Amino acid sequence: MSLFRWILGLPAAGIITAALFFMMAELIKDNGLELSSSKQIPDLSITAEEPDEKGWEKPPKPKPLPDSTPETEFEFTKPIGPPDSVGIDTGPGTIETTTPDQKGMFSGGTIKITPAYPEGCRSKGAEGVVVVEFDITPEGNVVNPRILQSPDRCFNRPIRSAVSKWKFPPAPSNGSNTRRTMTESFNFQLVE
Repeated sequence: MSLFRWILGLPAAGIITAALFFMMAELIKDNGLELSSSKQIPDLSITAEEPDEKGWEKPPKPKPLPDSTPETEFEFTKPIGPPDSVGIDTGPGTIETTTPDQKGMFSGGTIKITPAYPEGCRSKGAEGVVVVEFDITPEGNVVNPRILQSPDRCFNRPIRSAVSKWKFPPAPSNGSNTRRTMTESFNFQLVE
């Protein structure tokens, strides 16, 4: 069967290829058709016209600037220090955070970004407590945020995103390279 394919297929492929080349040669062949000589292109010069002197007035020359600027005294106030807390507008709603379960050594978060009340949850009227558990690396970074309890799935992504941006103080360097685990709960309530 294979030999039969070679015996018929190879000559058939050669004939088809030759026919295609001849057909393409006929398509691009010059039939002696002469193109008309190009028409004379008119010379167009587009220049700005000179304005009429009648309706124009020269603008007055500007007054020269004084050589020296007057002395200015500045009075600086003393810095008042860093702000106590950063206010983030979370929209109409309250979010309460608590830490019901702490495993391993922990001293409050250095940087905690409060998750905003998700617009999709607000439009659905969803509210409730979301519990998230996450690991803290020895460097103080948050990894593996896991949602343990959630009243609606619309809360999960914003909670994971906010918690993964949190920073904690590095673990004490006592030779052990351990991760800490922490559980945090967020109470989402709509306020009317």
